[in-house]
Amino acid sequence: MKKLRLVSLGLVLLGSVASFAQAPKAEVSADYSLLVYNPAKNLSGSRNLNGGGGAFVYNFGNYIGIKGEFQGYGSTTATFHLPTGTFNTQANMFTYLFGPQISIPLKKFRVFGEGLFGGAYTNGYANLFRDAHIMNISASNNGFAMAFGGGLDIKAGKNVAFRVAEVDYLLTRYEYKAIGINNQSNFRYQAGVVFLFGGE
Repeated sequence: MKKLRLVSLGLVLLGSVASFAQAPKAEVSADYSLLVYNPAKNLSGSRNLNGGGGAFVYNFGNYIGIKGEFQGYGSTTATFHLPTGTFNTQANMFTYLFGPQISIPLKKFRVFGEGLFGGAYTNGYANLFRDAHIMNISASNNGFAMAFGGGLDIKAGKNVAFRVAEVDYLLTRYEYKAIGINNQSNFRYQAGVVFLFGGE
């Protein structure tokens, strides 16, 4: 009996894949984003950044697309502990990433994965050096960034889907001469809405 149920479930899933209509030609999404910021060289400690943004995907068939994504995170106060003292500094962050998105479309939902590369901007380190009156070193506000992960979309109509969850490992790399390259191994969660254009 249990084997029969497993076979039936497999046939239903297979039927869902087979009956999926043509993927949309393009997608535009808007989302909320939570970033758990985790620097390797721990001058300020991990912290949560709240923000949001959007993405555009152009699909080449049902399975492969090219994605451009832009996310911004609002001003937050970061506490830095330096040998010269403790400083509270305001910081914003913005990421811009591009790369392939691979989708597995089913009848009512879609699972997708992505590998994105680009950059990340922050004014946090520059503000820290200014507030700490450090004039002999400079911070690079633009750094390398990449994201690997995936998510789940649930179709809500012909031209709209809900992004229930997207979970990514996000690496940001800011460099400043005082301590060299500083990687941040971050966790990112997103949820929002996806608008679908073209296709059936």
